This record gives sequence, structure tokens and C-alpha cells, in this order.
Amino acid sequence: MNERRMATALTIALTMVLSGCSAAAPPDDAPAADDGRVVLPDSEIAQYLDEVPRDSLASVSMQRLADDLVPPTNRWFSGMVFGDEPQPVFPLPLSFALTDGGFSFGVPSVTTQPGLIAAPAVAHIAVDVGAAQTLVTGFDEVSVATAMLDDSDVELGTVTIARGSPIVGYRAAVEHELELGASFEPADEPGVWRARVVDAEYALVAADGELDGQGRTLRLPEGASATWAVVPEGSSVDDIAPLASSPIVGVDVQYSVDGDEALTTLRYRTADDSPTIIGALPHQRENDVATDCALGEVLTTYGSMTLWGGSELSYSVPVSAGSDVETLSSLDLSGISEAERDELVEVLKLEASTIPDLPADTYFGGKALARIATLLSLAHELQQPGIADDLRERLVGELRTWAELDGCESRADRCFVYDPELRGIVGQVPSFGSDEFNDHHFHYGSFIYAAAVASLTDEGQVDEQLVDEQLVDELRPMISLLAADIASSGGESLPTRRAFDPYSGHSWASGFSPFADGNNQESSSEAVAAHHSLALWGAVAGDAALEEQARWMLALESHSARTYYTQFDTTTQPYDGFDRSVVGIVWDGKRDYGTWFSPEPAAILGIQLLPMRPGTSASLAGDPERILANIDEATAQGPAPQFADYLLMYQALAGSEQAELALEAARDLPLSSIDDGNSRSYLLAFIMAQR
Repeated sequence: MNERRMATALTIALTMVLSGCSAAAPPDDAPAADDGRVVLPDSEIAQYLDEVPRDSLASVSMQRLADDLVPPTNRWFSGMVFGDEPQPVFPLPLSFALTDGGFSFGVPSVTTQPGLIAAPAVAHIAVDVGAAQTLVTGFDEVSVATAMLDDSDVELGTVTIARGSPIVGYRAAVEHELELGASFEPADEPGVWRARVVDAEYALVAADGELDGQGRTLRLPEGASATWAVVPEGSSVDDIAPLASSPIVGVDVQYSVDGDEALTTLRYRTADDSPTIIGALPHQRENDVATDCALGEVLTTYGSMTLWGGSELSYSVPVSAGSDVETLSSLDLSGISEAERDELVEVLKLEASTIPDLPADTYFGGKALARIATLLSLAHELQQPGIADDLRERLVGELRTWAELDGCESRADRCFVYDPELRGIVGQVPSFGSDEFNDHHFHYGSFIYAAAVASLTDEGQVDEQLVDEQLVDELRPMISLLAADIASSGGESLPTRRAFDPYSGHSWASGFSPFADGNNQESSSEAVAAHHSLALWGAVAGDAALEEQARWMLALESHSARTYYTQFDTTTQPYDGFDRSVVGIVWDGKRDYGTWFSPEPAAILGIQLLPMRPGTSASLAGDPERILANIDEATAQGPAPQFADYLLMYQALAGSEQAELALEAARDLPLSSIDDGNSRSYLLAFIMAQR
């Protein structure tokens, strides 16, 4: 697809007039519904995949998933699919759960206290359709459909939910009754009912349905539908019902990248092609737009969600990294002094000559490869060909081992297998649950970054002379598989963009999501680094489709990292009472000031900073006062015992004066305070480059 110029304002498309007003149509140059772009499809990777050994390293129940579907690991709804019992999920603004006889849903109430914003799942409306079992029969990145089956495996109907939709839709496959857990009363229009449960009001629309006199039993004929929708404050059932009358049947995702902006368009399709209701979260409505057609707001853990009537949600975010490979792979050291250059060279020589044996798992092993890559890049920048040659020889040797497609047939580590059950590439030595598909984007981003840098023979420039095409071709099979595992968009061997959520603008780290609070992601910065690595490899390997998709994902992930982790607006809801300046883990049902591995404030901030490679720190730049406030919070109890190096690098983003202070401290930082994925030479060079 050719790049298209994007609109600078967020637009919500309406195809009908609502309450005497209408919103603007989508921009003429918005992405087309079917632009033909496919990233790393089956046809491209099948020849490589055939050579990888098959092995299922983890076992999990998938009894609620239709046999012909790719297992949806790392999705916002994964907890509904995997495991012996389904977990609640959060399409937002609703929570939703499968139950013994059907399903339940409601609008969670958001409560805030120091260090925690929580909105656990609720069952305001419980719908018993007489189901003996449930089966997910279809999904895309934003919506999911679940069939309700009786004890003879006959389908009774299908319920559909979608991210950003306040509507639960149900279509009857046979005539049957639905028992409602709340009593609905007639509204003004035929086929429309209302109910208030706790503090929320809900509309029920079933034009062909019959509700009994108690308002609790709904009979639907074959092919008829029923929809439930939350009524936000400021709207009425009469406002909501016309837009909530048809179930959503799918959501199309399109994107484009042009210059300094990335545009996302989500098209919500309904059963009868009518408009629906779409919710916009803070990261989607930062652009100024008219609110004439807003239906109201619902508070979520992310912040206030504005509901609109329409069929499309389009929003743009800034591209946070440079548009050339040099920016993506190199620091700009043109402004440093000769004395500083000599200082960096001396430290680099020592570190390049003392590289230890590398770990054999995919997380720490990948970090070690990426560390060598940053040293190699620094050697190029400092014009040290001898050091660069030695580093490149070591890095290429390590990568060649990992890149052997059939490596696991002859050794027990530093190799990958293909899991045919869960459909993904898995390191033979798992770490942090990578065999359960946790954190694949964190792990594989390091390998992809290292391969891209190793393929550049001088200073990160890309042309025929400076890209080692032979090495690219040698590494391409395995690096393509790792990239496809987290970013493919064209096949059945691997899922579409495994962890990335185009509605939320960020990724999900848990493979199976066995949690009552939905899925979660801790390290926003490692997710940013993963997309950065994909963009860099796409450019180096000449894969324009991968590069553009990765730049889009990088822009959204960076924007969400600022909006929800490190630079959220503390003056808005739901932050009153949160009393923290960063978030450590974003869930759907809560946001935590914490980590999976440490309660230390420095760890909570540090996990949002690492690895701070060239091209990724733009996601952390911003208001210098906020950066310093975040650091003050992280170090309030004294010097940081962990991630002190990354805190100093973060401090350098607050301006030249702060960079000078950080540089002085970095020179004296004990070696034990430098992360295993970092180095003193790169630490010093990064800080010098910010002045």
C-alpha cells in the first residue's frame, strides 16, 4: 500500500444523524478497508517452518475453542478461552464472563486508592440461555464470538462482544428462552426495555423478542437478536436503543504511517450494517474534536471513555522514532568532545574484551545478544573498526547458533521449536513462562534487534555497501520466524500480531491470561523495544510491509506508554487518590503500582525504561518536570538498588543540565548497579548524546 497523508484530528465517522447532529466523515485518505498488505504470511515462512522441530512445551485446556481457530494467546479475551474454567474479560466499558448457563456482564465500578486503581468484573446482568457448554467460534483483534451449546452440542445462539463497545449482542440459532438475572421494564419504543442495576442503567433491544410480564424471560425466535447496552450518564434509553439494535459481527483494523503521524482506523461491522456505539479512551481522543455527537462518558481504569454513535473510530498518534535506520540503530555522538570520545573508547575496549558466556534462555540470552549489538553500534559510531570487527564476529557467531532452524534436533538449548498446538515459536529453554507464550515480544525483540545491527557493517547506514546482504539472507529464516511469531498478519501457522491490541494501543504479555482482572502488561518499554526492533529489521532486510506495520505498532505502543504508564494526567479521573506518578502493571480490571518481581519504587519505574536502545527513548521523553518527579518517587527511600543505570539515562532526557548531572553520577556508578543488558560505555554514550 502506498503511504497516505493522514488527518491530524481524530475523527469519528457517523452514518446517521443523531439528536440533530453528525460527526465528520473519515478523512478521504484514511486507510482502505482492504489494502492488500500482508506481513510475513504463511507462503513466506512455510519453507522455514518446515525445518523447525515440533514440540509442545506447555499443556493447557482449550476446550472452549473451535478446532479450526488459531489459539488466541496474548489477547484481551485469552482468559475466556484457556484453562479449565473461563476467567472474566473486559471488552470495556463492560466486563463480561461466561457462566454455567450462558453469560453475564456489567459496568465495573472504579475505585482508587494509593497505588491501585481497580474495577473488578461485575455481573449486573446474568443471561441464562440453557447452555451446557460454550465455544469460541470466531474472533479478530477487537471482537470475539462465542456459541452457546446445549447438552447435545446443538447451537442455541451466539454472543458477541467487542473492545470499545458498550454492547453485548446475541443472535438465536433456534427458538428458545433467555432467563435474565435482572427485571427489565418497557421503554417508550416497542421492542425496547430498560433496567437499572446498582448504579448503572441498561437498555435491552429485541425487536422480534417477547418479554414476559415479570421482565425476566425473553423468548427469541430463530434468527432473532437481542442486544444489551449500558446507558451512560447524560443519555437515555431512547438515545442508545437505535444504535444498539444490531449485534457487532466483527471489527476491521487498518493503519497507515506518513511522516510524523500514524493513523489507526477501526471499522465496527454490525449484522445489518447499521451504525453502532463506539467508545474512545484517553489515548484515542487527545486530539481536539467537537463533542456534539457524544452520547456520554463511562469511567474505566484507563480513564474516562467517551461513547459515540457511528461505525468507525479513527485516531492519529505521533511517530516517536526517526524515519531512517541510522536514527533507529545509532546514537548521535556528533556533539561530544574529544576527551569524552577518548573516554568512551577506553571503556568500550574493556567491555568488548570481557564479554562472558551468554545465557541459554530466550530472555536473558536475548538481552545478552542485544548488549553486544549496542556495543557494536557504539564501536561504529566511535570509528573503532578493530573493536567493531571483534564484536561483530562474536555477535554473528552467537546468532548463527540460535538461527539454526533444526538446532533443537542436536542440542538442548540456544534453539527454537514450533508448537503445533498453540501455534508459535518457543525457545527450548523457557523463561518467565515463555513456553506458555508469555512475553514473546519482549524476548524476540532482542534477537531481532541484534540480527539487524549485526547486518549493518558501518554506522547504521543502509545502502548496498553497508548492509551485509549475505548475513541478512543467512539469518533471515529464523529471524523471519521470530518476527512472524509476534507480528505476522497473513496466515494460520501463527496468529495475527500475537500480543498487540490495536484498540488499546499496547500489547498484552500473558499468553493464557489466567486472571480475574483480565490480561496485563508490565514492561511497556520492552514492548516498545520489540516494535522498534521489527522496524529496524524490516528496513535492513528490505521488508517494507513489516517495516511500516512495525512503525505503526511502535507509534501506538509509545503513545500508550506515555498515556497510561509514565506521563498520565494526574488531574483527571481515576487518579484522585492514586497518589503515584507511574504505573507498574496495566491490567484491564486494574492498574497497579507494583511489578511481578519487586515492590521497590525504582523497579516499578525501571521496568518502564529498559532497554533504552537507540530509537526507543523518544517514548519516554516529555515534560522534564514529570521525568524528575518520577525519578524522585523512585528514589525517595534512597539510592536505587536496581536499575540505577536506567534511571540516570531517564534523567538525561530532562534537559542538558540534568544530563550533565546524570553523566557525573554514571561515571561513579558501581558495576553491580549496571543491568546485565546494559554496559557502562553505552550508559555514558547515551547520556552524552542527550545534551
